Amino acid sequence: MGCVTILHRQGYTLFGMSRHPIRTLSATAAALLLLGGCVKKSEYDVLQIENQALQTRVDETNHLLVQSQADLSALQVQMQQFAAVQTQLQKTQQELTQSQDQFKALKSQFDHFRTQRRSAMVGKKFPVLNLDDGKVLREAEITAVSAEDLSIRHADGQLRVAFAKTTPDLRWEACYDPLEAQEKSREKILLKARETDSRLALDQGVPSQPPASAAAMPASNVVDVLRTQLASQRQVLNTEYQALIAKNPAALRGVEWNSAQPEVSPLLNTLSGSRAVLGISRLQSHRDAILSTLQQLRQLDPAAR
Repeated sequence: MGCVTILHRQGYTLFGMSRHPIRTLSATAAALLLLGGCVKKSEYDVLQIENQALQTRVDETNHLLVQSQADLSALQVQMQQFAAVQTQLQKTQQELTQSQDQFKALKSQFDHFRTQRRSAMVGKKFPVLNLDDGKVLREAEITAVSAEDLSIRHADGQLRVAFAKTTPDLRWEACYDPLEAQEKSREKILLKARETDSRLALDQGVPSQPPASAAAMPASNVVDVLRTQLASQRQVLNTEYQALIAKNPAALRGVEWNSAQPEVSPLLNTLSGSRAVLGISRLQSHRDAILSTLQQLRQLDPAAR
């Protein structure tokens, strides 16, 4: 069926001449070529299917290539944007560094200026000095100035008064800054808390923790340190009390003891002669340390207990 059928479909014959001899000759030549390289129709169909599959793969590959080129172009744009942002960031960082250096220089100049102003206040005298808290000092003389307060010698003695309670003129002259005063006060409280903790650790034979930098510690952290120290001190006092009971069960039988707040227990505050026991003074020493910590804590958190 192969080749002959194909020729008939073209409407030509191999043996007759039609009205168009040139066309007939061309068809004849084509038929001879087909006869010379003739293949089976089934193989031809397979080749056609394979050709279509290859063409589909080529189309898909071209589509992927176009998509990849578009993605590459978008990525190049993003890279350019990233480079621009990075350049701007480096410029901003340089400006920030310059600003920080300028701020440090200005702060250093201001600190020097403030120190000079405060030093110049020492020795200044006032026939009468009316403080904001209502006190009147006669023949007053400033003997020392700090960030938080100043010391004044007057006709009736010596007085140390916080800047907030002095006068507007003195606060201005000393370049008083409430935030600076609060920071200095916090540093002193933390330092005192560390000293108390170290002393307590020595009494118990426990190595104390190395002191932290008060300037680098926020106020909330100072409160946490003091709360932790307070809990530890109360635990120690309770332990010492239990040890004392074991040594003196008869003398301490029926004694009221507040384990949550042992520092307020009557035993440590209203001790009668009949209750006097060897070792009470040690408990009172722990109580005093707790009261000191509480006082420091309440300066930062008035609601502390």
